[in-house]
Amino acid sequence: MIAIPLSNAEISYFHTEKKKLPMGQSGLGWRLMRSVKINLRRMISRGYALLGIRFTTVPAIIAYRGYGRADQVFLKGRILQNRSIFRSEDKDTAWQNFVKTLRRFNSHEVSGAELEVRIGDNVFEVKSDVEGYFHLEANLPKKLTALKTPWASAQITLRSPSYTSGRLQSPSDLLLPKNAGFGIISDIDDTILKTDVTSLLKLKMLYLTFLKNASSRKAFREVGAFYQALERGPKEKSSNPFFYVSNSPWNLYDLLEDFLIINDLPKGPILLRDFGIPYQSNPVGYKGHKYEHAARIMQTYPHLPFVLIGDSGENDADIYLELSRAFPGQVRAIYIRDVRHIKRSQRVSQLIREVADVDIRLIPNYREAALHAADKGLISKLCFDRLRKK
Repeated sequence: MIAIPLSNAEISYFHTEKKKLPMGQSGLGWRLMRSVKINLRRMISRGYALLGIRFTTVPAIIAYRGYGRADQVFLKGRILQNRSIFRSEDKDTAWQNFVKTLRRFNSHEVSGAELEVRIGDNVFEVKSDVEGYFHLEANLPKKLTALKTPWASAQITLRSPSYTSGRLQSPSDLLLPKNAGFGIISDIDDTILKTDVTSLLKLKMLYLTFLKNASSRKAFREVGAFYQALERGPKEKSSNPFFYVSNSPWNLYDLLEDFLIINDLPKGPILLRDFGIPYQSNPVGYKGHKYEHAARIMQTYPHLPFVLIGDSGENDADIYLELSRAFPGQVRAIYIRDVRHIKRSQRVSQLIREVADVDIRLIPNYREAALHAADKGLISKLCFDRLRKK
């Protein structure tokens, strides 16, 4: 690899931000990782140039869906440069899908950007970190009232750096549950979206990720009907909130957002993880990305019970059982989709046999989950049957 020196701006930002880094990440090791990452990006960019692929230099505010209550919000987003990513289309070829996916992962973040977030009559100032992410987790001095739907809006404005293209703004949707009997926290990969995480060397997963798109990726049979029935509740009069928590990287956010829409899955916040090189130390007692996101959701709504849905391909059963112990009485049911991997299925079955105080099921398909949920008073079976026939 040819070493490419850091730009003056990158060097300046590094020297400013390294003072803020946790112990152990401001030394030679962190600088080497950061340098390697930047050099890889530049090599990919040169490859784009050889292929005739061009990017815009106008930055973009990538606002992810947030959630909260009338007096509290959690919001996250990212500031990216050269954001030439286009939504997937049905007619896209495997090559077009590959190029678009590569663009998603070759993100050029804007670090140290200053933003204003306006939520109702509340105004906050936030700053993007070294990976371009910004987040807001705050109480609202002026509560949000008179909301007619479960969704509110935040307005995000880039204050600095300024660009000749003018003021950059972006709206963000905020989920504030209304008329809810319970909430649903769902995994994505191999729970609703066929991903094949357990495939040999993850080759099928890589094939699906890089050569397919939101239109050509497959949802599991009847998952849409089951999720819509959960959203409506047993009397079909509820608006039960959905939260999607996945180990997929934030780079795939737009693809997953489109996938939910295409497959008639309930709208909800999509909470992913950073694919980049770690730059922040995890706090003592950190239990992993999925657990921490799910725990924050359950803490935000302490009086709302939850249904947790995952699969046997990863450690969803372990995470959900840990949540049930941390939040006693708040987990109404756990559904784990069987990925048909013998050892993993046996391990989950053993976990289930060891617990007696949690209603956890290993399900072969979503019809069986729907039958159990109907018996438990979570959905209307007539509603599920009607939806699955569409």
